[in-house]
Amino acid sequence: MKKSLVLFLCLVLVSTAFLAGCSPKAEDTTPVVETPPASTEEPAPTEEPVAEEPSGTLVVGITEASGNFNPLYYSSAYDGYVVDMVFEGLVARNFEGEFEGVVADSWEYSEDGKSITFNMKKDLVFSDGQPLTANDVVFSYLVLADPSYTGRYSSAVKDMVSYDEYYAGETEEFTGVVALDDYTVQFNFKEALRTNFAETTYAILPAHYYGADFEPGNTASVEALSTEAMGSGPYLISQFKEKELVYLERNPLYKGEGYMIQDIILKFVDMTTDIVELTSGNVDLLAGAIEPTKISEARNNGFSINSYNRSGYGYIKTNNEFGPTADKLVRQALYYSFNVKEFVNSYYYDKDTDQVLASTQYHPFSQVSWAITDELKAEMIEYDFDLEKAKALLEEAGWVVGPSGFREKDGVVMELNIAAMPDHDILATLIPMWERDWGQGLGVKLNIAYLEFNTILDYVIYNSDANVENWSLFFLATSITTPDPHSLYTVFHSDYIGSGNDNTSRYSNPRVDELLDEAKGIMDIEEAKPIYAEIAKILNEDAAMMPVYANTYFDLYNPKLVDFNTSSLYNWVQALKDAKIVE
Repeated sequence: MKKSLVLFLCLVLVSTAFLAGCSPKAEDTTPVVETPPASTEEPAPTEEPVAEEPSGTLVVGITEASGNFNPLYYSSAYDGYVVDMVFEGLVARNFEGEFEGVVADSWEYSEDGKSITFNMKKDLVFSDGQPLTANDVVFSYLVLADPSYTGRYSSAVKDMVSYDEYYAGETEEFTGVVALDDYTVQFNFKEALRTNFAETTYAILPAHYYGADFEPGNTASVEALSTEAMGSGPYLISQFKEKELVYLERNPLYKGEGYMIQDIILKFVDMTTDIVELTSGNVDLLAGAIEPTKISEARNNGFSINSYNRSGYGYIKTNNEFGPTADKLVRQALYYSFNVKEFVNSYYYDKDTDQVLASTQYHPFSQVSWAITDELKAEMIEYDFDLEKAKALLEEAGWVVGPSGFREKDGVVMELNIAAMPDHDILATLIPMWERDWGQGLGVKLNIAYLEFNTILDYVIYNSDANVENWSLFFLATSITTPDPHSLYTVFHSDYIGSGNDNTSRYSNPRVDELLDEAKGIMDIEEAKPIYAEIAKILNEDAAMMPVYANTYFDLYNPKLVDFNTSSLYNWVQALKDAKIVE
């Protein structure tokens, strides 16, 4: 399926992908794999027996899942892990970054490039035994096209034939996705766009289950089925305990290849103690670890480690619609007075290797995006720490130090309402820096609100319209599942401002909207690069987002987990396809 996930403290970005068979591969993202030396006391067998049946249990430490396991409505990357194990799409990326069939056997384009027809496998069933057919694909996209749909993934259908008319109520028939027969489904687009193929990759929901009470114009019954998920994927949800765990077991009716681990337990662990959970044997895998101290401890305790460039970054987003941060000058001042390099060089310093395991960047693309060029990086404004420049920008914006000792404008004190998670390693470092430089250095009043992860998501995604006046900025992180910069589309296009949408900073710039619309129609990525470069320069000047770090990911795991291969665009859930447990 298609998604961009925010691992760690993350939001999921809607991602795009290359057209199969006619796109270049992403840059080499092959991971470095560290494994502990074999014991000298007892020689290891030269060959492990191949498991004929799924076996073993893998306990994975994650921050927390909210319990929204509906592919059309979830937002948290942690919920996304469950979704990806329970559901399947027509195609998915393999380790090399290329699309391969999952539910689809094959596919072909029409001569004009506007239609893509998929021939589906005929022996697949959902976990209740009902067959998976083209009608289920049509149903899944019909929900996305419905005018009452309130989730985050409507961008998948907006470029399809008849979407505008269907959404406006001018027709009762949505012809963007059509079942030609039980096992042939056709996607019809208004134009031949580079981004079309990625829109065909969403998870397939069983119409007989999710659509039992569905009527066009009312998707509430579909949205209500969030925790009790049913798909055709390799796993079933056996148990969900709020604030504790998600227990998944192998789907006995799964028809695909691999996934030879019988049980997967997602155990919710605190970020401040998760490494203790690993080294004490309470969990077997910590995916996407970033802290040098944890990596060192895992290495010194004999755990296996995969490392690779993260396709994503940690970032700060400001409220571009309400309060002081709605002013570009204020956003620029905050950027200049946030010592990003100090944070990165301190937090990510690995004393074992005498290296910094992250870097700073000022563009909005992932490290593996094809949009990045040396010319682009050279044209970015580098917001190097400059407290005096920040003060001058605030004064230019009308914020001067008043009798209160804080910056004031028209008698109103400048306040920043910061939404932060408690007991978070990175925020425990960032907040004192902000208090030092924004608070004491600039004279800004900081109000730190410690909120649970799911509450922050409610603030900035699910119920963002009602909460727009409650926050000024937040720190989160994202992982992006594609090298295509079209992943920025829903994040910065003004069409996606509002509750349930991805434009969490509520950023609006007509020129950026125009360029994003233009760029997705360019098939040749070399021709598209200058358009994305212009977008990046505008976002950079507007300080629409502050990238904090682009880092290396480290998957730390028990050596009993073997054949476990992850990379920048192939996460731990995908890697389970070939992995197994050898006790």
